[in-house]
Amino acid sequence: MADINGENPRLKEIEDLERKLAEKKAAFGVETKKVETKEVETNIENIQEMQVPITPTSKKSTMVDDEEKKLEEIKKDVRKIRDLDTMRQVKVLATLAFEKGISYSIKVARSLDDAYLLDALHDQLIGELNEELIKKSKLKKI
Repeated sequence: MADINGENPRLKEIEDLERKLAEKKAAFGVETKKVETKEVETNIENIQEMQVPITPTSKKSTMVDDEEKKLEEIKKDVRKIRDLDTMRQVKVLATLAFEKGISYSIKVARSLDDAYLLDALHDQLIGELNEELIKKSKLKKI
């Protein structure tokens, strides 16, 4: 975008605006600092030098691997407790809730596709959680 004299008209316009701003500041008694502008020649070589190589992150694949591992773990736990009676299943699921988290335990219970079992687990967790909170003085016994 150079004009006939080889000057960039945008730089000229910026310099004029900076000069006008400095004059206004001087009229109001504000100190001004001279800012030097430098024209940078941009061409394909410069742009290529500035580009940072993008390497694909493995975060997404790690997340997928983690999810697959969790699913395998859930399936393994489902196979372990599938043939137990309901009360034993509830106890195992409650233990899993305290060891691996409530959401994990519920996922295992849902995989067993038994609404009664899920309800019994809920009741068991409410009772055990209540007891744990009382033991840790986080809750008062009524």
